[in-house]
Amino acid sequence: MNKQKTAFLLLVPILLIFSAGCSDQRNHFNTEISNSQNNGETVVGSPDPAEDVIEFTEEENTASLNYLSQAYSINISEEKPKVVLDTDMTFLGDDAFCLSILVQADNIGLIDLVGVTVTGGNSFVSVGTNAALRQLELWGRSDIPVYMGTDEPLNGFRNLENQRQVVGSIGNWGAMANLDSYVEPENFHDLGNYYERKWGYSQTRPQEVSAVEFLLDTVSNNKNEITVISVGSPISIALACQQDAGFAQNVNEIIYLGGILGEGGTYTPYADFNCFYDASAYKVCLNAGFPKQTMIPHEVVNDVEIDKEVYDLLEEKGTTQISRFWVENQGGLYRRNPNRKDSLADAIAATVYLIPSVVVQYQDSYVDINDDTASAEYGRLILNSSDSNNTISFITKLDTPQYWDFITDLLCHVSDTPRCTYEELVSESVSLN
Repeated sequence: MNKQKTAFLLLVPILLIFSAGCSDQRNHFNTEISNSQNNGETVVGSPDPAEDVIEFTEEENTASLNYLSQAYSINISEEKPKVVLDTDMTFLGDDAFCLSILVQADNIGLIDLVGVTVTGGNSFVSVGTNAALRQLELWGRSDIPVYMGTDEPLNGFRNLENQRQVVGSIGNWGAMANLDSYVEPENFHDLGNYYERKWGYSQTRPQEVSAVEFLLDTVSNNKNEITVISVGSPISIALACQQDAGFAQNVNEIIYLGGILGEGGTYTPYADFNCFYDASAYKVCLNAGFPKQTMIPHEVVNDVEIDKEVYDLLEEKGTTQISRFWVENQGGLYRRNPNRKDSLADAIAATVYLIPSVVVQYQDSYVDINDDTASAEYGRLILNSSDSNNTISFITKLDTPQYWDFITDLLCHVSDTPRCTYEELVSESVSLN
């Protein structure tokens, strides 16, 4: 099989019964660091690897690649596009789903996922590093390198109590709200209260060079070839821009998940979590001179919420290391509650990169961001800013059926037209109700 290696599964198979064509499941995303604590227990062992690894031959991978190319009008080049994922990783979160999409795209030869950089945000870098390494192991891809960034925003950690006095209510989640129990990045195998017994510690380790060093070296050695997908606050990317004035111009494209086009923010009245975590990092990146910048604002996230029909397709279409991981760990939630829907925001960034045709509508604008910590609008995007000399393409509408058909085809290693589509299952579900 193409690059798939020994993986390990800790999972107890869930029996999922299909009826009238497809099944019935569900999922939970956006795990918060405060919810991952284990009441002080620290365990340092790692689970043994399992042997039931699902493998595909090079010919089977090529067949899947050819099918996806034809079905979704994907241009396949001899030189695979190179991608870096910058993420504030958690277990079973939308960032993990985003990573799994990119890993499977790498498995079949659609892209070359050259590395994963971990930043602070949803969790500490230490927690996110172990989560990234562990999930890559479970998916049979421990060969994909992981690099550690920093938890600290460009201008240092802000006092959230002081910020509340300025911006109003702030949700108590993410790394900044847990600094009293901070775990340094190098302690990714000594997480204390943040250790999760189910997943254990990884058997692989992150790379010795930092995320910033990796970004600088990789872009310098692959000028105009690297696409950076940023689904957390882009601190490491901003630091790379500050350390090398030519860094941004040598990147092929940067895709951000974050920002609010209007009001009604998801974290404060004006900002989403990524922008609020470090607006200054966004300010550096937005104005650094990247040749192409695409932003996925939270207004579009609800276009593609994950629901039981997605899990129906994941079970129906075929089994891979990755599809089995999601079905066995999350499918039962949707089976028990068929009406459940969850945001899967970060996964959008990977999908729109792989199949741009899934984007129905763009909105272009010159953009700046409010990074004044004394302002109630800290983290708010400033559209059509006269102070900016950039063009940001905002994705404002997605083709939901095509989106989920592609993801499930990809994750299930489909190589021929499947008998179920997302739209058909949704229509079937509506008629039954």
